[in-house]
Amino acid sequence: MSSCPYLFVYGTLKREFRNRFARRLRREAKFLGAAHMLGRLYRVRRYPGMRPAMDDMVTGELYRLRHPAKTLEALDGYEGEHYRRELCIAIRETGRPIRAWVYMYRFALPEHRRLSIYPTRFVSGSRYSGA
Repeated sequence: MSSCPYLFVYGTLKREFRNRFARRLRREAKFLGAAHMLGRLYRVRRYPGMRPAMDDMVTGELYRLRHPAKTLEALDGYEGEHYRRELCIAIRETGRPIRAWVYMYRFALPEHRRLSIYPTRFVSGSRYSGA
């Protein structure tokens, strides 16, 4: 199940974060650039959760994992039981679609927690503005 080498990230695994799993991702993967994926972001606690949606796009980063099984196993533990890793289509800046793993939040969330604008810099304890 872990053979796909591409991973789309939209939250605390992005390049600007300094947590140990974001640093590990940078060591074990090649950054390919910005990408978009169908979905919608919600405020879960102090971090975002992506849910499936056909009428909205999430901006994130695309990586090519050097050792997919090993890296994804570690990231599965970081994301925890509230997230499910799924294969979806990411759209690169070039317009090229590519199948990539993404961590989807498992549970429905109320619309007042929907994020209309995701902050460029996610700082622990920061507050989001909902839609």
